[in-house]
Amino acid sequence: MAVFLLLLVHLTGYGTWESTGPEGGEITAILQSNQSTDVLYAISGYNPTQVVRSDDGGAQWDVISQFTGSVPYDMTMTADGRLVAAGSSRAWTSSDGGYSWSMASYSNTIFYDLQAHPSQGNTVYAVGYKYDGSAWRMTFFSSTDYGVTWSTTTLVASGSYSYGRCVAVSASNPLVMLAGGYEYTGSGYVPHLLRSVDGGASWTSVSPAASSGEYYFYGTGIHPSDPNVMLAGTLYSIYRSADGGSSWTKTATQTYNYDITFSPANPDIVLAAGTSRTYRSTTGGASWNQITSGLSGSNIKWVEPHGSDAGWAWTGSTAGSFQSTSGGASWTQSNSGLLLGKVLAMSVCDDGYVYMNMLDMGMWRSPYGPGTSWSSVTTPLACGDFCSIETEGSIILALEGGG
Repeated sequence: MAVFLLLLVHLTGYGTWESTGPEGGEITAILQSNQSTDVLYAISGYNPTQVVRSDDGGAQWDVISQFTGSVPYDMTMTADGRLVAAGSSRAWTSSDGGYSWSMASYSNTIFYDLQAHPSQGNTVYAVGYKYDGSAWRMTFFSSTDYGVTWSTTTLVASGSYSYGRCVAVSASNPLVMLAGGYEYTGSGYVPHLLRSVDGGASWTSVSPAASSGEYYFYGTGIHPSDPNVMLAGTLYSIYRSADGGSSWTKTATQTYNYDITFSPANPDIVLAAGTSRTYRSTTGGASWNQITSGLSGSNIKWVEPHGSDAGWAWTGSTAGSFQSTSGGASWTQSNSGLLLGKVLAMSVCDDGYVYMNMLDMGMWRSPYGPGTSWSSVTTPLACGDFCSIETEGSIILALEGGG
């Protein structure tokens, strides 16, 4: 361990650190370009947040820029190809494919989920929460200048506080929208689902009666060609409406239900995220299957179906990116060029190797030196993560756990 500490002291005079692997790491907010179907974007799940881009459908990734000072929660692309990202008190816009960004700040404002207008290139919507002087309130945001300035509408004014979590905009009739979130009453949580039929100017509660007690609405989706068909997911269930939100039927009992998205190429296929799994429907949301094949890691919150090919889809976790060629029925990890792993523990062993444990990626080793050649080290431990690694000669001791 002393050798490793001396190495750190020696390197501190040389400025910035550069990741040399292994490939992987948490990515969030995966997005397919509407200008070129081969181009994908995603952001990392920590600060400073890395922006990564693929120009070949997710086979190879490159870090192209980063956000500092605040973590974006979501990213979208406007109809004319500009990227907009937003999160805690800030929003960013890029007109050059994510290589450079302009930033604007907003006090007491959190943007959580973003959606672009399907045809008006300057218009972006968001749901989140804003402090009104006495409490945080679930809020709808609307921008007509690519996210530089925003108008706001309070969606839930009751309770001790309320948070917005999701928004969906109809592709065929953008006046129709859904927004979801929750309220804390002081003694418990109340899920809220609201509908707008005038482009967000006014909102009406359409929460299914059966959702009472299910804490939060995490995901919403609207059929790409029939705005009467809507889906909404709570912590425990998915609900479906065929009459524009006037009535709802519970179609699944499954947890989390983030980012519910119809396939634009085949709306019978719907995908959703469940933090350690994805969900798939081939009946337009009327029935669902849980998908774990090929997936690893956690914090799966975004699923992106291909815009014109129903066979392709992408998702991401703390372990990296995954692609599907079966419409989300199974997944394959695709981490080439993705250097975003979070180091939990590292040590130099007398056998000439550096050993390192990465969050949800397991144990790796590299010959002592630049550390550019990493190989996975199989361990029998069920937990998978270590918070400390020590060595005694050729013996490696690891403390199991992530913290």
